[in-house]
Amino acid sequence: MAYLVSARVLPRYARRYARVFSWRRLGNFIAVLASMGASWITRRPVVWGRPFMLMVEPTNFCNLKCPLCPSGNGQMLRPRGNMELDDYKRLVDQLGDEVFMMMMWNQGEPYINKCFNQMVRYAHERGIFTFTSTNGHFIRSDEQAREIVESGLDEIIVSLDGVDQETYAKYRVGGQIERVFDGVRRLVAAKQQLGAQTPLINLQFIVMKHNERDLAEAEALAKELKVDKFLIKTAQVYSNDDAEEFLPEDENFSRYQRQDEELVVKGQPGKGCKVLWYSSMVNWNGAVAPCCFDKDVDFAMGQAFNGDRFDEIWRGRAYMDFRQQILTDRNAVAMCRNCSEGYRGMFSHVKEIRG
Repeated sequence: MAYLVSARVLPRYARRYARVFSWRRLGNFIAVLASMGASWITRRPVVWGRPFMLMVEPTNFCNLKCPLCPSGNGQMLRPRGNMELDDYKRLVDQLGDEVFMMMMWNQGEPYINKCFNQMVRYAHERGIFTFTSTNGHFIRSDEQAREIVESGLDEIIVSLDGVDQETYAKYRVGGQIERVFDGVRRLVAAKQQLGAQTPLINLQFIVMKHNERDLAEAEALAKELKVDKFLIKTAQVYSNDDAEEFLPEDENFSRYQRQDEELVVKGQPGKGCKVLWYSSMVNWNGAVAPCCFDKDVDFAMGQAFNGDRFDEIWRGRAYMDFRQQILTDRNAVAMCRNCSEGYRGMFSHVKEIRG
């Protein structure tokens, strides 16, 4: 994710990240980077340290039916459920001294899990930077907005993808754009009332064929709503039919290009993936996947909630074999051919709205 940070907001970022600093986290960060370098040189997986970023999936239920999302379009094959708070706490207890950021979403709407604010607070109290992404439909009252702010959440993405109900509902099927606007207003007001700097609010706009001409209006809405950042993101598609319907005409807002009649991610590397060294994905039931692009956990690394310690999974045979495969030939794995990690182009462009 390409964050563009101006000089006037650098002090704010420094203050935010100072809270998560510890010598132990720094040592782990250095160990991970060193092992990554050793792996690239030797073309063999060398793993030192633990992931310093962690994705956790609070739930894979969602209230919307977005056509490019496996959770919303019904194509997800794995079971549905909500992460239990006790399981989550045990995971944080294992990794919390090394992890500095938790990205708390995957294939679902996080606030469907009724324990979500408690999860955020637990990580916040361990000095972990917390980040989530929502469709904005569950900030239905001033009280709910206050609870989000008081949880200690550091940053939140609210998906927009339209400027009126017609363009919004084309992709956010079953959603109501006014609920999104109301939720953002409540969150901004709660921050002001509590004198809070966080969570930073990102209004995200995925550029697609039906909404690409609305970008300027969407940015104007972000300013009107007084959010902190406006995110412009490219869409992920899974088929030529998806591409025909959803990819924008302006190629600057697409992560794909045509190559021998095949749709491919622009300039993607043929070997290696840094994510396999610095991050991991723990789904709602403890199933560990290499990353969020493994929607159905086709590459199961282990079970974090069934007695396995995460270290055993992180350095286990399944993980090491997968790292070796990606170091040798990333293009041999279909999931990785449709991944944005390492490609040259725009994945998400961030505009600072408020300093």
